[in-house]
Amino acid sequence: MIQVKNFFAFNDLRNFSYLIYDQNSGETWAIDPYHGQELVDYIKKESLILKGILNTHHHFDHIKGNEALRNAFKVDVHRLNELQIQLNQDHQIHIVDSPGHTEDHKVFLWKALDKFKGLFSGDTLFNAGVGNCKDHTGNVRTLYETTQKLLTLPDDVILYPGHDYIKKNLNFALQCEPENVFIKEALREVSSHQTEQGMKWTLGQEKKVNPFLRLDSIEIQENIIDKAKKIEHNVEEELFIKLRSLRDNW
Repeated sequence: MIQVKNFFAFNDLRNFSYLIYDQNSGETWAIDPYHGQELVDYIKKESLILKGILNTHHHFDHIKGNEALRNAFKVDVHRLNELQIQLNQDHQIHIVDSPGHTEDHKVFLWKALDKFKGLFSGDTLFNAGVGNCKDHTGNVRTLYETTQKLLTLPDDVILYPGHDYIKKNLNFALQCEPENVFIKEALREVSSHQTEQGMKWTLGQEKKVNPFLRLDSIEIQENIIDKAKKIEHNVEEELFIKLRSLRDNW
């Protein structure tokens, strides 16, 4: 059986790190380690076998723990020159380009046989939000294109994001779409939930509350788009760009 273990950094950036491992063989991959020693201790305690390290992108908070893991287990950072990694006979991690937050960004799709089960999204897609594009290699139009591709994944895929920004993201979402009852319900849920444990929301749930995935919402369009401005591209792309700009300064 494949298990996912979540680690929360309790830092200002509210980073998530993950171990994904096969309970039978103990073979394990680390994703975006922040506090490397915490992962080292867990791997040793559970007698797991670290096969390698996966980083979604180059930002320091997603590679900070690499050195501790490398020193403890003599493993390498995977160079992402393969399309997939075998977890066991039936489960794989598929490595997918997801530029936008940074040019080099990847997401990792966990697949069991013919069924996608999880998306380790780094800083591309968050609960109720998306990543910013402030890095010099970031590009908001590219992030829009990437996000549209991720929307084609099945609704029951579980999201494993790189950060816990859910409360702030939901409050921003409610400002954009105040009549959305699903956002109000989600805010009630997270108000009594330790979000540091991860929400494990599906993409289907995200499509109900995440404004960046709800670009066809008439309410969001009416609240956000400047009607006096000439739209040079499609409405949804311009709305995505405007939403990202507003969230940057919110």
